[in-house]
Amino acid sequence: LDRVEGGGAGCKEYFIFSLVCLVTTLASGGLIIGVGPFIEKMVHDGYFSDRCDDGDDGCAAQYNAMNPIFNGGFQIMTWGSCLAGLLVNIWGPRINATLGLSILTTGCRILSTATTADGPYLWMLGYGFVGAGGNLMYISSFHFANLFQKRAVPIGVLGGIFNLSGLVFMVLNSKSFTVHSFFEMYFYIGLALTILVLIIYPDVQFTEGDSYKPTLPGISHVQCTTQDLCRPEIKSAVFSERFIGFCALFAWCTMVNVVVGGLVTNLIASKTNDNHMISIFNGYVYPAVGNSTFLFTPFVGYLIQKVGFALPMFLCVLCTQMCLVMCWAPTLNSQYLMLIFFNLMQAFAYTLEFAYIQLTYPESFYGPLIAFVIAFQGTVGFIAWPGLSPNPFGETAFTPVLLLCLVPSFALYYVPFRQRHYDVVSMGNK
Repeated sequence: LDRVEGGGAGCKEYFIFSLVCLVTTLASGGLIIGVGPFIEKMVHDGYFSDRCDDGDDGCAAQYNAMNPIFNGGFQIMTWGSCLAGLLVNIWGPRINATLGLSILTTGCRILSTATTADGPYLWMLGYGFVGAGGNLMYISSFHFANLFQKRAVPIGVLGGIFNLSGLVFMVLNSKSFTVHSFFEMYFYIGLALTILVLIIYPDVQFTEGDSYKPTLPGISHVQCTTQDLCRPEIKSAVFSERFIGFCALFAWCTMVNVVVGGLVTNLIASKTNDNHMISIFNGYVYPAVGNSTFLFTPFVGYLIQKVGFALPMFLCVLCTQMCLVMCWAPTLNSQYLMLIFFNLMQAFAYTLEFAYIQLTYPESFYGPLIAFVIAFQGTVGFIAWPGLSPNPFGETAFTPVLLLCLVPSFALYYVPFRQRHYDVVSMGNK
């Protein structure tokens, strides 16, 4: 990372960026992507075991009953993220991040006290609060990339952290924790991180060329107005062909990510009758392989920096399709390859989400445009929940769901085809 030259007094930019990375790892909305260990621990603790006719834990009906917790929680996170994109322009990253982590701690409290009798939708609310609150902070963190000359790489790093957060829930694999005790502990972690972001985040977003200086919290910068959202140039950007196309590509690929993520536990159970292997896959393999996106996102950022957006968009669609196709593979071992494509799909999608807006539009467009992208994502996401969760075709009827995701995705190749023109213009202006 190349730091901008000529910075003023204060903490070193690389140290602050590392601290931001730590906070986002522990508390971004990506925490809820670690659904495998979370669901396995719920099964182990006996939640929703009354759905099983034979009284044994781990039946298909039990997993299906818990499916809305992730899919619905992801929707709550999505719409919370949309709100975050608007609010960060109104009252700045410090208030946004602090509010977000306050919501996250509330979600942890709900999850630490919920029971089977409360039904899956209270669990969904708590899970969604963890995701939405975490993403208010997460979206308020990307302006730290402006502290560096080459912004694509730090954007890629932050993009990968979203999924790195999903590995945190692997702690639930430990016999030392129950669902209750883990989220009781995380409630206090959330409180500590809330205080930290209140101290280190600025009131106003950094712009390109800034250096980091610690400041005291204030409210003089707050502007409670929608005037910025209605500016003609923002409206023009939102309704342009290239932006709508980008939104469609990102929204569909992330919707597939949610659908596959929600199906994985049931999908794996259909590949083998070995309960020990199922537990290993859901508790360790799924989060470790499926959420190691951070290994690839810096390279996606570097690829964008070198060749533009058309090729990464093409690869995003291709990896999405390969992930869906591999879900049909008959053996448990084949699902390891599925998870690699699942990982790559997320790496491309989430790096593109932030890089496309930050690198191809003025800095003042960031809040409104990221809000629109996420609103588009949330609207398409209704297909995943409540449309396909619980599975309307049956607990083990995966083919109709996978086809509904796969067939329309071929139309997305039009987006990188059109993007080639904009890349040529953009690269020519550098």
